[in-house]
Amino acid sequence: MSRIAFRGASATLDGKYRRTPMPPISARTLCLILCLGVAAPAQAEVTTVKDAKTPNRVRPEIALVAANWLDLIPPGPRVNAPAFLQNPYAGQRISLALLTEGPDRERLLDGAELQVRISSVTRGVIEERRMKLRTKRAIKAEGADMVMQVLQAGQIADSDRAALEKNTSLVSLAIFQPDCTIPSVSAAEDIEIAATLTGGPAGTKLEPCRFKLRPTADWLQDPAPSMEEIGKGLNHFNGDLAPGRLLAMFKVVAEHASLNNPSIYGFFIAAFHRDQATREAVAAALPSLDPKTRIALLYVLRLGGQDIASLLKTLPPESTESLATVEPRPDPRHLPEFKDPVEVDAVAHVGVPMDECWAAWMATGDRSYLRALVGLLAGADDYPALQNFTKTKPGAKGLNAAVARGLQYQIAGWSIASFQRTDPLVADWLIFWQNDPEIPALIRREIASLITNPAFRRQ
Repeated sequence: MSRIAFRGASATLDGKYRRTPMPPISARTLCLILCLGVAAPAQAEVTTVKDAKTPNRVRPEIALVAANWLDLIPPGPRVNAPAFLQNPYAGQRISLALLTEGPDRERLLDGAELQVRISSVTRGVIEERRMKLRTKRAIKAEGADMVMQVLQAGQIADSDRAALEKNTSLVSLAIFQPDCTIPSVSAAEDIEIAATLTGGPAGTKLEPCRFKLRPTADWLQDPAPSMEEIGKGLNHFNGDLAPGRLLAMFKVVAEHASLNNPSIYGFFIAAFHRDQATREAVAAALPSLDPKTRIALLYVLRLGGQDIASLLKTLPPESTESLATVEPRPDPRHLPEFKDPVEVDAVAHVGVPMDECWAAWMATGDRSYLRALVGLLAGADDYPALQNFTKTKPGAKGLNAAVARGLQYQIAGWSIASFQRTDPLVADWLIFWQNDPEIPALIRREIASLITNPAFRRQ
């Protein structure tokens, strides 16, 4: 059976799970002639950062982003690009956005408005509205965070850091409001969003955005994704998951024992509960699912504490009785706080709630899950107790709260450092918290040392 790869927190006391971070290097020896890809709705353009000459302009593509994107990102002038939506779904709230570039890009759309028309090939015009500019955010070039992490490890000067940060942000994203709600459909339809820009640069012509809007049942007719494909999607925040795609993934997982993995059921618990449109789509699709998938789905909904009473009528009586005994999982953000005496079993399974926390993060992008994990870095002072424990191997009699907290610290640091490299939203929040005076100084120091900390190296 194929195995889902997951870079979460699961580990044991033998300490054999850790990833080796990139060693520190001197900024003086790092070549700064970099080519960084800039995310765009239709293509990835590669631009040489050094001496880049870009005219002021508004890119012609209309980008679609989740309406809650501004709620997911940290405050501050520079962030990574969002996951531009390719698969909007019925009931989803979206925002329209434009990308600007050039030395004066921040002022290009001051006072601008969009006259928007949403239409269907089969039904004609669905909606027309005027949208005003809400906000603008500078977007980092792809790979910029890793460059800055390496330079920080090499103790780059503050003046050089500021210059590089400026040069690794080549475009800005302008968000317009009010938000749109994707209409419902009973069959697949081709949707077009056309917009005319007023108050912006003269002569700017925007290309219509087109996508196929599909009902949930239509997604389930596609070839099933492989376990490897599903695994790749469970290693970072997912911002573009239509309910039909979620259910197609879930049908595959329901056939495997992987559903009992905390990182897997945790992901679907959060994904199926993230918004009203998703919950309604899942409930509507339930009767059309095969019995095994239906039972597995209600099991996961029950684990998430959702009320499934009205959905149980789709199951045979024996399955209903079995589901009635399922206890909802506790909120994974309430991570264990170890005090003496500790329970050996609780320490042995310390990675379970951490995996569930990461899974919920990947499904929702809710920073409270990430913040709970970052809070475990406060256990740095207990790490020597874990080192002594693993060296002397005293067994259960030597296990205490300090060892348990040291283990939490080590696992959290490894998993956070791993996600920092591959999840842009994680990287954005870590940079923000590292400089946030409301975060305890010890945690800020630990965030700054993630890439070089020997506690997080693979043994």
